[in-house]
Amino acid sequence: MKNNLVNVTNDDFIYQLIAQRIEGYLPKDLQQVYRTCEQIQLIATDCYFLHYSLYPFLRSKNEDDVLEEARKFLQDYISSDRYQKIKMLTTLDDEMSLAYSIALAKAVIGKVLGLIRLEHENPFDNLKAYVVWAMRAMVEGGEIPAILDYATEYAEEMVRNANDVRELIGGKRAGKEEGTFKKVLDLAEHMLYVKFMRDIVSFSKKLFSHIPKATYILKKRGRFGEELSGYSLTKRIDRALVRELALPEELFLKKFSGEGFLTKEKLSIAEGAYYILVDKSGSMVGEKTVWARSVALAIYRMASLKRRRYFLRFFDKKTHHLLSDPHEVVDAILKVKSNGGTDITNALRTAVKDLVERGLSDLTNTIVIITDGEDVVEDLSKDLKKANANLISVMIQGENETLKSISDCYMRAELSEAGGIKLLKIVEAS
Repeated sequence: MKNNLVNVTNDDFIYQLIAQRIEGYLPKDLQQVYRTCEQIQLIATDCYFLHYSLYPFLRSKNEDDVLEEARKFLQDYISSDRYQKIKMLTTLDDEMSLAYSIALAKAVIGKVLGLIRLEHENPFDNLKAYVVWAMRAMVEGGEIPAILDYATEYAEEMVRNANDVRELIGGKRAGKEEGTFKKVLDLAEHMLYVKFMRDIVSFSKKLFSHIPKATYILKKRGRFGEELSGYSLTKRIDRALVRELALPEELFLKKFSGEGFLTKEKLSIAEGAYYILVDKSGSMVGEKTVWARSVALAIYRMASLKRRRYFLRFFDKKTHHLLSDPHEVVDAILKVKSNGGTDITNALRTAVKDLVERGLSDLTNTIVIITDGEDVVEDLSKDLKKANANLISVMIQGENETLKSISDCYMRAELSEAGGIKLLKIVEAS
């Protein structure tokens, strides 16, 4: 049995390797069908190379009935606008091409199992025979083009979602460690079925376009740092330049007893952390949580430009896990459900404690709290000063005078793109 491509064939080692990789990302029950049916393996792997390659070439004919139907469909598909648009995301991109093939394989196998279950209660009792029967029935019923049309639409949507998720995490260079791609696939699939996740990603992308590509980074002078800022004089021999120590004895003693030795002054980044507290109480649903989480993602993107650390905690009556890893941040923002009460004082106190414990109180920190809570907030002014933290409070559809009294900046959120941009400018300047 031959695949439908001529520039890379199923005899090639790289082709076989891609086929195995596709299998590895399928659920266990779907893997059984995939291994049983070589035709599905070839269709899915062909689609990887159709989307990855610059110039893929199809055979003029395939002797296998199923693969011939697939070839005819793909011949029309690669001439379509759909193919050209999705190929902008997949060409020479291994991850996106693989995401496409995995999604397509899942969709095709799902249709096969659905057909088998119409006739047989347990399709895994005699799987190979049932799969052969199902593929034959699909050819005879002329269903292959419709099944592949459905599968390609599903795969295209998965690729768009996966590309968006990867961009949120940090782009192509983000997290090459094991498990990252699987996390991208998981979130991309969730986005197919959860509208508020799609809304967050869509709104975040709009806000990203307003984040400046370059921004002012606060720095301070000192003995240590990444950049040389100039030279100064010191009486301490251990801080003197090496060439100063090599001076003739008379000149060395003159400097030692006089103005001192030349020493380097360095510049180090004085930017501390953006610490984001997002209210996940039961009242924070709908457009409130979409806006709040989208802004939290936009600040995450800004943190990398400002070379600041980024921390995120959700809170209700209690303060939840501290998140800083990109995968965990994106996963939580897209998945955490809104429920519970509100305790703003506890959330702020926890943020201050985190900053101090991580040795960031010598740097400039910004705490951003986004809430609709109207509970009484304790005076934490001294605690915030201890952490060297500015407090930006964002109230969504409400007022909180006690929170306002301890905030460096207090604003009522406009749940719009303009409102998000306004907050980003305030955060950048803090």
